[in-house]
Amino acid sequence: MKNIKRIVFTGGPCSGKTTFMSRAQEVFAERGYRVIIANESATDLISGGISPATIGMYHFQKYVIALQLKKEELCCQAAEEIEGEKVLVFIDRGILDNKGYVSDEEFTEILKGFDLKEEELNDRYDLVMHLVTSAKGAEEAYSLSNNAARYESIEDARKVDDMILESWSAHPNRIVITNESDFEVKLRRAIQAVFTYLGEEKPIEIFRKYLVEINDEVIEKVKDEANVSYIHILQHYLKSAEGIEKRIRRREKDGNTIFYYSEATQLTPNTRVKRDRIISERQYTDYSVEINHQLNIVDKERYGFIDNNRFFKLDIFSFDKTKALLSVQIPSENEKVIIPEYFNVIKEVTDDVNYKNYYLAKSQKF
Repeated sequence: MKNIKRIVFTGGPCSGKTTFMSRAQEVFAERGYRVIIANESATDLISGGISPATIGMYHFQKYVIALQLKKEELCCQAAEEIEGEKVLVFIDRGILDNKGYVSDEEFTEILKGFDLKEEELNDRYDLVMHLVTSAKGAEEAYSLSNNAARYESIEDARKVDDMILESWSAHPNRIVITNESDFEVKLRRAIQAVFTYLGEEKPIEIFRKYLVEINDEVIEKVKDEANVSYIHILQHYLKSAEGIEKRIRRREKDGNTIFYYSEATQLTPNTRVKRDRIISERQYTDYSVEINHQLNIVDKERYGFIDNNRFFKLDIFSFDKTKALLSVQIPSENEKVIIPEYFNVIKEVTDDVNYKNYYLAKSQKF
């Protein structure tokens, strides 16, 4: 029986929603979920020339809700038709987000035009994930540069975040992810919260990575593992200023292709902020003119599988068909890793930078 969950991701400006949905799409796809994303309607309208400055906030919110309803309708219809029993519909801001931008009377009037009542809106979504704006506790990461439709100051971002918190206060399944830790930890906490809500084991944050020998027999045994998934990944690094790493990725799975843009910025020697977002094929092509040809393309096949109750990822790179990288998630530093017996481990490379994608793009060898 098909199980569809509609999950809203909300929060003030620069909270990490876009990066989270991009990252989560990969994580949940590897765990056997189908993921559909409804992008933020307000951003789509502003980017297209329709904004509060041009038509006024009241009319702008009517357009936002109209577009939001249509997106949700299409995404839920697609969720029913798509193959697979486990489907997640990620929604970048739900309808109650709009309440904070107009008066209560205006919001009620707008909803009436769509034959909606405020008390019904909480029932539209199974889970609400509120990622707190970086303007609250992570001010050094607050930026207007990664969203052309963003215009709020830090103080405005805090007010918007407060309004959204109030708007969703009555939802029975709301989780708030704050900024006590660095951004990567925040994203992992958010992903863990979704897994917990879905009733599945939390993703484990500790990884071990090994260089292993492979051949056709090994690959066939991997394909026979439980819940195995296959993804083909092409990754280019782009030209960028010192302290910034940019890349684009093309991921192909089950005949579907998804494109990503990632940007990592070194804020301090110990602080690195990475932002990801899903992009269109045209945007991917546009970014391609910025490819750094001093670095090779990272072309790899990835198999994800579960063995002995642990989740493994096998990355096979195009430049070497006799060796590959095997990663496993473990619950604690002290756990003894049990590698499937058909693998011959050459060495552990968990902390060796030479086995990270960026350095493999340079060397094209193990």
